[in-house]
Amino acid sequence: MKHMMSRALITGSLATLLILGSVDANAQTPGTLDQAFGVGGRLTVDFNDGRDVNYAVMPLKDGRFLAAGDVHGRNAQGPGSTGNLSVSRFLADGRLDPTFATDGTFELDLDGGFDEAHAIMTLPDRSIVAAGRLSQGAYADFGVVKLTPDGALDTTFGRADAGGRVGWNRMEIGGAAVHDDPAGMAIQRNGKIIVVGKTLDAERYPRVAVARFTADGQPDLSFGGNGTGFVILPGLEAQRSDYPTAIALDWRNKLAADDSITLVGYTTTYSEAFVIRLTADGALDTTFGANAPGGGRTGRVTFKSSASGGVYQGVSMLASARLVAGNKIALLGTGGDRGMTYMRLNNDGSLDTTFGTNGRTLVKYSGGATEDLPFSLTVQANGRLVGAGFALSTATGAPRDDFFVSRLNADGSPDMSFGDGQARAVVQVSVERDQAQTVQVEPSGKLLVGGFALRPGTSQTDYALIRLHGDPDRIVFHDFELPHD
Repeated sequence: MKHMMSRALITGSLATLLILGSVDANAQTPGTLDQAFGVGGRLTVDFNDGRDVNYAVMPLKDGRFLAAGDVHGRNAQGPGSTGNLSVSRFLADGRLDPTFATDGTFELDLDGGFDEAHAIMTLPDRSIVAAGRLSQGAYADFGVVKLTPDGALDTTFGRADAGGRVGWNRMEIGGAAVHDDPAGMAIQRNGKIIVVGKTLDAERYPRVAVARFTADGQPDLSFGGNGTGFVILPGLEAQRSDYPTAIALDWRNKLAADDSITLVGYTTTYSEAFVIRLTADGALDTTFGANAPGGGRTGRVTFKSSASGGVYQGVSMLASARLVAGNKIALLGTGGDRGMTYMRLNNDGSLDTTFGTNGRTLVKYSGGATEDLPFSLTVQANGRLVGAGFALSTATGAPRDDFFVSRLNADGSPDMSFGDGQARAVVQVSVERDQAQTVQVEPSGKLLVGGFALRPGTSQTDYALIRLHGDPDRIVFHDFELPHD
């Protein structure tokens, strides 16, 4: 195990903002780059001259923010380097905060395996919880890590060690010879930690797994009713793989008031998308989803993409979801029209046809059959929806992936005040290739978007972040550091 950091290299891209239309990038138009951030609104960070990917960001009340993911670094044991679970804290202008961890970044490596963070949250006492992969040996497990506010391992959390605790724990879901891959995290109102991801079933098909840790980092054996602390959900169909992508949270990054767990994902080759809701304790919610043969509901909703007369319906993949006003569920995915597709469900899982056009809105940048792919969805306090991912851009030469951010109004209509006047902003961070993986709304209402960028002239990727102007939509700051209600 290690906690080390080499000096980070922080740069701003020389590339330009690709806004389709005549927009002054220095004006505070929603969807334009915040020039006070990084260099011209962009930031790339190379930590150890290796492969780095930012999977999650979390704004803080004072304008700073956390970024978590996978940083390649020296192994804690033995030679070489692998991906380390990392949490960094940045100042509001994009510089690493030297008062956090070591030179601004905490890294964790267990026994030379691949470790990475896929989700991050703060608690009322300003401590930090990250969830992701932890690997002791050849296979990864669901892992949780807790840090103090200044970036040290919290020795009141996780596995016992020499009279204290190590600050982390892992849960083996599918067995000793199976990779368990987390995708999302939520914290219930009693402080218990929900982690969702995938494992393999007995026939080696990927399946949705949901685990719960206690507030002090122990497997919660009361979850799921089977004494293990986790549930593995039956496949949607036999001999088809299921891939969960996210847990739906509200604008304050909380679960629903009853702590129920709504998760989304897709099946093999983007053939079908699903929404599943569990109760707070891990049982399928029989008030949600399709009608069950014996009465009640199945706890699941599925979608496929189809077209009739050139008009598309449904989605084949769901990348992210959010809980929105009226106990509804906003969805972000993609279908046969290969763009960012937004949908909204009612609380029982039925399609909300008052949203967009018959429950669906497409925002697309690339032309024809070229794919724009979403990864993350957030919701503003005023109900506007913001999606992030990548689009294939040819605006500055050969086709390349660039950050793609789009915004809808609360009713599902494209927000024409955003970006290029067509609800879109495409930002080139690297002259090579870059993709957004995560988006959050800052207390100021600005949009923080993170992901990775290919370092020019190499095969390595760096943390990549941008900040876009948004809306001053918050009467009060995010209550990240206040008790859950």
